[in-house]
Amino acid sequence: MKDTKNIFIVGGGTAGHVLPAIQVSSELIKNNYKVIFITDFRMFNFVNKNFKNKNFKLLCVKGRGIYKSSIYKNSISIYLFFYAIFQSLYFTIKYKPVLSYGFGGGITVAPLIISKVFRVPIILHEGNSILGKANKLLYRYANHLTTFFPKLDNNDHYKYSVIGMPVREDIEKIRKKNYTLHKKELINILITGGSLGAEVMATKITKALCKLPKKLQNKISILQQVRKENYSYVKKLYDKSSIKFKLEIYIENMPSSLNWCHLIICRSGAGTLAENLISGRPSIMIPLEISSDNHQMKNALMINKMGAGRIISEIELADTDRLINKLKSIIFNTKSLYIMSEKAKNNAIYGSSKKLVNLAINILNGK
Repeated sequence: MKDTKNIFIVGGGTAGHVLPAIQVSSELIKNNYKVIFITDFRMFNFVNKNFKNKNFKLLCVKGRGIYKSSIYKNSISIYLFFYAIFQSLYFTIKYKPVLSYGFGGGITVAPLIISKVFRVPIILHEGNSILGKANKLLYRYANHLTTFFPKLDNNDHYKYSVIGMPVREDIEKIRKKNYTLHKKELINILITGGSLGAEVMATKITKALCKLPKKLQNKISILQQVRKENYSYVKKLYDKSSIKFKLEIYIENMPSSLNWCHLIICRSGAGTLAENLISGRPSIMIPLEISSDNHQMKNALMINKMGAGRIISEIELADTDRLINKLKSIIFNTKSLYIMSEKAKNNAIYGSSKKLVNLAINILNGK
């Protein structure tokens, strides 16, 4: 369409940044906008595989993070940043966006700085409970900051709107289904490790589950995401147990998997936690210890405070007997699982994609 206006959607680094960006892209296209989606090389193929539309243009900007103790690597990072500035300048002149969204990740800095130079309105979305480095840097240039969590940790001086996290429509539909767990029914457990999988899920968690008493093993069913290099090892552990299981390198149909499970064992990235809340699924969260600014632990503490999930730290994974007892106390307490499910639903924010698009329309209309 000749009158279709272009909007930049920028995000990269992890699926947690690009999945909500894809959902907003879909909603923008429904409202007759054309989306110019800018990401990095790490997420380019992921986005290309997960979303296609005639009004969707996918672009890649070069760039990477700053390293703590490598002058050589950092010199390359600085070079790539300036290269990304020139790329962003070219894209902005060519596509003339009327608005730019930033969904997090270092890759957002160059395109959004150029957007500011061209006086293009900017909306930032923060999924974590603490403002990320890129969003913190870009905040002064933005027209609006939106968040998933109701409170940003130690960032009271920032002004923001709590809008929630955009998730797939099929996941939002799960909330309409009652959470039930009958007495003789298997407890279905979904185990994920974020977009890149997780070594601790393959080793510590699998080992602990396989050391449960046989009577308890017969009461659970597992669907587990496993890295390719860990697949054979994990399969051997489960084969020796009495646990009913299925392993997948990548869980293609997350809505179906969430609908199936009674409990999810996962990392605590924002995208994962949003899907858990919206689908009303209780969780055991294992925060990634090396996450920037320890944001995964801070996210998990927020969910724990809501009563929608329990935390097992990576330090606790070292004591196998203690881990087994903790897993037993959570998995087989069906009353507690039901309460966590209700708390998850009560704290979820629905329709976030539409809210973000409505915000954009209001900004463009001068409201």
